[in-house]
Amino acid sequence: MVSFIRNVSFDCSDPYALAGFWSGVIGHPVHPECVPGDAEVVIEPLDGPRLFFQAVPEGKVVKNRVHVCLQPRDRDRDTEVDRLLALGATMFADHRTPDGAGWVVLHDPAGNEFCVTRSSSQRHS
Repeated sequence: MVSFIRNVSFDCSDPYALAGFWSGVIGHPVHPECVPGDAEVVIEPLDGPRLFFQAVPEGKVVKNRVHVCLQPRDRDRDTEVDRLLALGATMFADHRTPDGAGWVVLHDPAGNEFCVTRSSSQRHS
């Protein structure tokens, strides 16, 4: 028997608020039993591991050693980056190249890094 990824966990000061941001990112709602003020909040998408947000007293200090990489499903990378910035992400590093390759590193509202890569159609065009 092998293991599977149960959660991708996020430490943060306000789990419900951060879950709200990630709900907008992946287009799946926060679990209906979760409410503002909960110390643990989850999003349970049908096609991937659940996202688990837990309250911790300390703030983020250094670069994440593990992070989420997103690939847009129905839009190009640059349009998705613009959408995520409008949701509340902030630009951290732009590794896009003139030939259209590369990726963008963003921070979520709690300062966690995540990347946005090219869409599947951009990789095959």
